[in-house]
Amino acid sequence: MLRRVKYIGFCLGLMAFPSGCATPQPEESVVGDYLSGRFAAQANEVGAAANAFEGARSELAATDEVLRSAFLYQLAAGDVENASSLADEILDNDEPEDDDLARLTLAAKALRDENYQEARTALAADAQIDYLAAPMLILDAWAITGANDARAGLQVLAQQDKEIFRGFHPLHQALLFEKADLISEAETAHQLSLATYGGLVGFEAYGAFLERTGEDGAAEAFYNQVLDNSGLARVIAKQGLQRIKKGKASNSFANTSPAQGGALALHAFAQAILEQIEEQRSAAEEAGFRIGDPNYDMPLALIQIALYLDPSFDHGQWLAGRILNIYGDTENAISMFKRIPQSSPYFGQAQIDIATGLVEVDRASEALKILRAATRNPNAGEEARFQFANLLVKEKQYDAAISVFDDLIDALPQEPPTDTWRYFVARAATHMEVDQWKKAEPDLIRAVEIAPKQAIALNYLGYSWAERGENLEKAFDLIEQAVALEPNSGAYIDSLGWAYYQSNDFQTAVGHLEHAASLEPSDPTVTDHLGDVYWRLGRKIEARYQWRHVLELNPKDKLREAVEKKLKDGLPELSK
Repeated sequence: MLRRVKYIGFCLGLMAFPSGCATPQPEESVVGDYLSGRFAAQANEVGAAANAFEGARSELAATDEVLRSAFLYQLAAGDVENASSLADEILDNDEPEDDDLARLTLAAKALRDENYQEARTALAADAQIDYLAAPMLILDAWAITGANDARAGLQVLAQQDKEIFRGFHPLHQALLFEKADLISEAETAHQLSLATYGGLVGFEAYGAFLERTGEDGAAEAFYNQVLDNSGLARVIAKQGLQRIKKGKASNSFANTSPAQGGALALHAFAQAILEQIEEQRSAAEEAGFRIGDPNYDMPLALIQIALYLDPSFDHGQWLAGRILNIYGDTENAISMFKRIPQSSPYFGQAQIDIATGLVEVDRASEALKILRAATRNPNAGEEARFQFANLLVKEKQYDAAISVFDDLIDALPQEPPTDTWRYFVARAATHMEVDQWKKAEPDLIRAVEIAPKQAIALNYLGYSWAERGENLEKAFDLIEQAVALEPNSGAYIDSLGWAYYQSNDFQTAVGHLEHAASLEPSDPTVTDHLGDVYWRLGRKIEARYQWRHVLELNPKDKLREAVEKKLKDGLPELSK
């Protein structure tokens, strides 16, 4: 949820100011704006930060720090026109530190206005930040393409500078080769793009290229190769196959303009930064470090410049919306996602992300409406229907959810894609919510058949059998496979301990269950299991302590009732 920073001005020294608070002086006002900007920036409220820093900058001769902060947050908020005027001020200062983003902004504005020589002038200075050298060079290549031709742009990209990372170049080389009617070279560059940093955009561009220029069947073969993949690549492939069936080849990326090329470069680089930050945060969390709120201001700023260059760039809209959702800026995220047309392969995921943001701010009924509408659109893909069913489960509309899961599963081919194990596990979990184990069990078995190396499916079936004291030998085997795949999972270690518990091997069980509780101290089920094994070992004071702790962890009603009964009566004697 968007965290709004509220400021309350307290009146100090009322005897000195009998009429109330003193009127703020200009110096106090600018300091207040600056602090407001700092607080808003820390809360990831980029729009509020942009306004506050602009206020601090305009009211007095602000410091270089305030100017640069105003510039960055104007970009992040999507006001590239205003940010470009601040970029001029930054470059006019006597302290040329970290001016690359300012030059990129001015170059982008010139590219959009087709002032190609002006763009090249903005990019002429060497990059002061190493990692910005690559996008600056690519923008320069597109600027000289606009001023001359694609071959001139290719010559810029071919410059041998060992200090410049070239992993982002192949996609742009492919687009420029096609503009220069060098089709064979374009195909080679597209293939290299897929192996480097082309990402989903590179995949989409190569598919469209093969539709237009490839030999008969080349595009179809390419798309068929990825139908077993998960996520948006499959959606792109399905849309491509539909075009081929209709005999309508894609014109996407066929004649990329310099502005569109610059947008692709900035977007790809922003995505790479975003992925690197997410990986670093994930690694820090796994290592046990406490980390604060995410800060994606730089990638957001770069994506906003990309959208300024190409307002219809759907992948850029989706990525910007994702960051705004992470920031809790639900309304602006929704506005960004709604810019994505229904024909786009990113439409379905955008609807899912809109619903995710609405759920985060307790607007689940609106989220259901969004996803229900998305399921009627063939371009939304199966993922929108899957997430619609999951939200129905969350809202305890189990029969409706099972009906959607049924439709998804009935539509699967005889040999379903590997990732569809999720459909079976989700339907099984929904059946179990209404105590229909006999319907859930076949789904869990099928999930393991489809994805025999998927730890979640292995553990779910193994734990379910262990919980019921059924097929314990097979249950042990499945759970041990899950633990081997993810040895630091408290949930899977708990399942292993519980399987030993169900086998009445309490001495072996307690070690696993204590380990699981140390990994998942806030999980009520894990804590409950530890209490149970303590009771069976005669450690009844410790057992009651764990059960009382379960009640502090907001368990589901069924578990709460069971624990309250155990606190009153203990566990029943084991049958002999």
